Amino acid sequence: MSMYNKIYTCFFLLLVSTASFSQQPVKHLRIVDTLTAQEKNNRNPVLLKSEYDSLIAAYNASLPLQVIKEPEVVEKDNTTLYILIGLVAIIFLLVIVIYMFYQHQQKINRTIAALKEEKKKEEIVPVIPSSAIKEKKGKPTLQSLETKVNELNAELNKLAKENEGLNLVLKEYNGIQAEFNSLKQGIVKAYKVKNYPGYDKSKNEAQAMKGVLETENLVAAYAYEQFLKPILALTDANKNSPAKISVEDREKLMDLLVSLSLLYIEYLYLRVNDLSIGGKMVERIQALGKGKAVDSTLLKKLNTDFGSRALVIRMVLNKASLHSLSYPVFDETNLNNQ
Repeated sequence: MSMYNKIYTCFFLLLVSTASFSQQPVKHLRIVDTLTAQEKNNRNPVLLKSEYDSLIAAYNASLPLQVIKEPEVVEKDNTTLYILIGLVAIIFLLVIVIYMFYQHQQKINRTIAALKEEKKKEEIVPVIPSSAIKEKKGKPTLQSLETKVNELNAELNKLAKENEGLNLVLKEYNGIQAEFNSLKQGIVKAYKVKNYPGYDKSKNEAQAMKGVLETENLVAAYAYEQFLKPILALTDANKNSPAKISVEDREKLMDLLVSLSLLYIEYLYLRVNDLSIGGKMVERIQALGKGKAVDSTLLKKLNTDFGSRALVIRMVLNKASLHSLSYPVFDETNLNNQ
């Protein structure tokens, strides 16, 4: 029932009550700012305006307030996607460079083989017919001299064209070599190649670059399968009712987020020059390609007697009730080992 309906009902009851007194004449309900002495003694049907306003205010206060909830905006983090796209682009460029280098190397080999074949043909002594021998014993004719000159000119033009083709091949090869050197310098600048797993000084630079890209691909695949994929599964399962997420799912989600963060913190030691690699870090990262969990024997025990960065992280995790992590590595220390 609305506020106006309630007010009208009150007025109707007042009128009915007044009608019950047949001796008295019917009076209309009035709302006034002040009351006279006679109206104070017999106020029916006179009502103060302040009383009328207080009734309306009391009714309005009793109505429930409707709170409009604004939809939550979830910000998506596309950092991992950008990293994967960048790695795929680098691998694609490197494959193109290797293929172009191989193709031009094959072209050079074919040209060299053709030159050797021609040289062998020139070394073969031609069979001179008897008529030519008789002509040679005599004086050379003008026709034979012109034929010889034409043959020499044709051979000279042929050699000039072959030389021009070889120069083009060499120029194109030099351009590809320059592009490869530029790409190699960019990879060396972005990655600490000598610290990557599988690096060997005896191998050539192309193999070292390939090893770097393989490690990058393995780390990204491990992070996706072990951490990012379960995170997406949990969030999708609870996205329709996020406030009702279970305690178990909430703890698992926090573990995956923190573990993924610790994995990429350790992975950055292979990229940033200000971070020095030590301990068994390279062996642990190399094991990621096999999908194995962290080997606790490759980690240092947490020292709780003296101050350290790992101790600070462990105490904060205890405050957040995260006692066991899927990837508990920080500064070569096992955060789960207390």
